[in-house]
Amino acid sequence: MYELDKSPFGKHIRYRLYHPATGNGFSVVPESGANVLHLDFQGKNILDGYNTPEELEAAKWGKSVLLFPFPNRLDRGRYDWLGQTYQFPLNNAATENAIHGFVRSEAFEVEYVFLAKDHASILCSYTYEGGLDYYPFPFTLEVEYLIHDNGTFTLEAVCRNMHDRPIPIGFGWHPYFRLTDRADTHRMQLPACGKVEISDRMIPTGQRTGYSDFSRKKLVGDTFLDNCFQADQQTGTYALKLDGVGGRRLSVKASARQFPYFQVFTPPHRESIALEPMSCNVDAFNNEQGLVTLEPDKEWKAKMTVMLE
Repeated sequence: MYELDKSPFGKHIRYRLYHPATGNGFSVVPESGANVLHLDFQGKNILDGYNTPEELEAAKWGKSVLLFPFPNRLDRGRYDWLGQTYQFPLNNAATENAIHGFVRSEAFEVEYVFLAKDHASILCSYTYEGGLDYYPFPFTLEVEYLIHDNGTFTLEAVCRNMHDRPIPIGFGWHPYFRLTDRADTHRMQLPACGKVEISDRMIPTGQRTGYSDFSRKKLVGDTFLDNCFQADQQTGTYALKLDGVGGRRLSVKASARQFPYFQVFTPPHRESIALEPMSCNVDAFNNEQGLVTLEPDKEWKAKMTVMLE
């Protein structure tokens, strides 16, 4: 039977859902962007998350953050919507762009925790009243995390437009995975895809080139990636795969329709690899590639799954 443990984590409360017999479980801090700190299967953590309240507060590398109302970068933070121009703060100094929206540091509320014999889940929600001048569009965002003893962890997101006009949205998740001590010693495989070509400021140029470097599983080695890819398939489910030591293998699976793009990032510290399904392209508020236009009082739903094999 899964159990719930609530404990202080700095100024917040950490919710830990775990099965003492199987060693499966995860921990999340709802009041800090519903950030997932750990994801354990058979007592072994597969996430490179924040280990201390100080790390969570600093939010370096954006570990496990929710990316909304847009993932990745927005060109110089500017976009036009329904005849108006808006300006996000430039929070990515290196490229002079806005990055990853704004919900990653917002306080989510816990709607419920469900504990069963072979699975457990927590539903967190965030209500935004539209108070920011760079995104004056009210919405609600619900995120449910579910772990199952069959070796799966699922994130399901639901956004409802609370505005009286259509709003632009994009969604992603930013987990870093670690099955070995170094990114270099993982083996990785990506689905058939094209690489989104970018400028020196990491904004799409409009070009897409075929990419087959990891079409078959191979050692990451000294490969450096901080790139967006578009899956070739348009229906069904694709998988981003990693192998580690001791026969551990994981797949991040997502719907090609809901998440046609994904980002792969091997950070400079080379301790882990980020695999990030995204509902839209980089700078989608401008290029509209994959951008969801959500009508008033309508919902957008999507989910992705991490599977440990």
